[in-house]
Amino acid sequence: MVHIFVYGTLKRGQPNHKVMLDHSHGLAAFRGRGCTVESFPLVIAGEHNIPWLLYLPGKGHCVTGNWKGGHICHCRWIH
Repeated sequence: MVHIFVYGTLKRGQPNHKVMLDHSHGLAAFRGRGCTVESFPLVIAGEHNIPWLLYLPGKGHCVTGNWKGGHICHCRWIH
């Protein structure tokens, strides 16, 4: 099992959270809420308002999200 941090539309209560609940891609169980230690810019853009986290440490804000525990096949599908 691996632990992953999800933010934006994959968090609980957001539109794409159903992807995390689809067991045909593996299992990703909620483990808790979290926040990044460093700040990063979170950009929401495009036709579907998809959030993108930019790897620019020290810029932007700390990002809140959910910790998930899951099987690697699920992580590959999301990536």
